[in-house]
Amino acid sequence: MLASVGQGRVSETIVRRIKKQISDGRLAAGHKLPAEREMARQFKTSRVSVREAYRSLEELGVLRIRRGADGGAFIAKVDHEPVLRSLALVLGLAKTSHKELTEARLLIEPPIARLAARRARKEDIARLERALEQEEQQASVRTGPFRPTGSQFHRLIAACARNLPLIVLMNALADLTADAAAAIDVSLRARHRLQNCHFHRLIFDAIRQRDGQAAYKIMAEHIGDIQGRVQRSLKQR
Repeated sequence: MLASVGQGRVSETIVRRIKKQISDGRLAAGHKLPAEREMARQFKTSRVSVREAYRSLEELGVLRIRRGADGGAFIAKVDHEPVLRSLALVLGLAKTSHKELTEARLLIEPPIARLAARRARKEDIARLERALEQEEQQASVRTGPFRPTGSQFHRLIAACARNLPLIVLMNALADLTADAAAAIDVSLRARHRLQNCHFHRLIFDAIRQRDGQAAYKIMAEHIGDIQGRVQRSLKQR
């Protein structure tokens, strides 16, 4: 019986049960979970265990806790940002090396570009083109403050692939790349952007033409070029 196990294990059981109900489709965004007292009765445990489970799910971004008369524990809309932040933090704290980052990007981004060429919708193409045109415009202007792009073009390509695990990984890698690039002199980063725009235009054309193989090949060349320039710049510091 659940009542016979420790409080910590009971809360973990409640967390697993709620996660499974969400993945099975029995609980959807906006669904209100039973009050702590009722959930404790169902699991034959204490309200403390239920509160601990709800708090854990809230930290994961699975639940939204509202206070007040109309409050309660509600299933949250799917949001991968908490997972992204956790992954980026783990990789950052582990002091991921430049070589490891390059290897990961070469393994992940070319296949993402190939998927994007196959799966991108009309609105995706339009969104990519707007981002590219804005990037090209910023690269051509040498006056005014430098505004980092945050690898927005790469993030949008990942979104075109419509694969959530790949999107999460891509965003985490983009964050690490942005952190590495931030250490480079601003004037040098501005010059790098021109080269990036050249590759981005080629990748965009391949995706628009539904040429997955070309998108894969050019992205691989692009990642190798980026990482090579970043490495050389860091060595010169």
